[in-house]
Amino acid sequence: MANSTARYRVTIFSVIFIFVLGFFMYLSPSRKTLSHAAESQTVTAQPKPRKPNGVIFMLISPSRITQATMALLNVEDRFNRRLKYPYVLFSPSGEADVITEELRAKVRWITEGRATFAIIPKEMWDVPEFLDKSRIDQSLRKIGFTLGFFWRHPALARYDWLWRLDTDIEFHCDVPYDPIEKLVENNALYGFVQISPDGTWVQPTLASNVSRFIADNERLVPADANLGFSWKGAAGIEKARSGIATSDDWTLMCMYNNFEISHRSVWESETYTKFFEYLDKEGGLYYERWGDAPIHSYGLALSLRKNQVYKLPNLGYQHQKWPYECPELDRCACVKEDVSRDFNDHKDSWFNPEA
Repeated sequence: MANSTARYRVTIFSVIFIFVLGFFMYLSPSRKTLSHAAESQTVTAQPKPRKPNGVIFMLISPSRITQATMALLNVEDRFNRRLKYPYVLFSPSGEADVITEELRAKVRWITEGRATFAIIPKEMWDVPEFLDKSRIDQSLRKIGFTLGFFWRHPALARYDWLWRLDTDIEFHCDVPYDPIEKLVENNALYGFVQISPDGTWVQPTLASNVSRFIADNERLVPADANLGFSWKGAAGIEKARSGIATSDDWTLMCMYNNFEISHRSVWESETYTKFFEYLDKEGGLYYERWGDAPIHSYGLALSLRKNQVYKLPNLGYQHQKWPYECPELDRCACVKEDVSRDFNDHKDSWFNPEA
């Protein structure tokens, strides 16, 4: 009986000892320090970076409705179902009947309700009144919108990053990164996938008009602008600055702007705004066929440094079955053959133009 009582007392004493020891450990300075550190870590945790304020926009014509829905489905499947950028789909006021309820329903399903339809007003679409209508090809009316007005449209006004895509496109690769975030990370204002040489036969006087603009507006051209992208060497740049350059001095190189990501500040700058207004008044957008790709490219070379432009890698982007880059990656469905076999993106024409 005595042994049983002794064991009972030892057990009670042990329980009390463990309780007291635990209590003092809880109150110890080291415990308080750890607790305080945990609180501090919680308070100072960094918030998740905000997603760039961007939008994907597309111009839809009556003959390309199915193309447009297929392009949207491809974009969603390859990256935007994850990134969830909104869309703005443009149609000119005279073609508003293209936007049927059937089309709205299809687009709503494809984009999970992230698409908005917008009408381009006549003042942003029609040929300027001061031009000779008898000399104009009416099919070229969209050039003015894509050159001088798209970023001013109210449907795009609240976005900083403007991502243009055409309807006749395909991404052959899954895209695991956010292309707009890539530009932000690299402090760039413009992103492209391909540079291609253009022709002079449809725009024989474009280069000389650009040269005259440069000569008349020297103060608008930054000293470190990448003029070597547009003009052949130091001699070509000098002639361009003097207002006497012609198509023979033009490199012909153009950003492939059926895909382009730009910060709106590029187009809102005084340099580009004055540049567009100058060319618009000359009339070559309509009298000849001055394209939006060469004019955008001239404008970029007039206003941006080399490091403000970024080449977006490994997208497998193709336009109109033309040559394209097919990355040798498992996430790409293409193989290097036919038009992708010997593809050249000509990126060095921007980053390392010939002296």
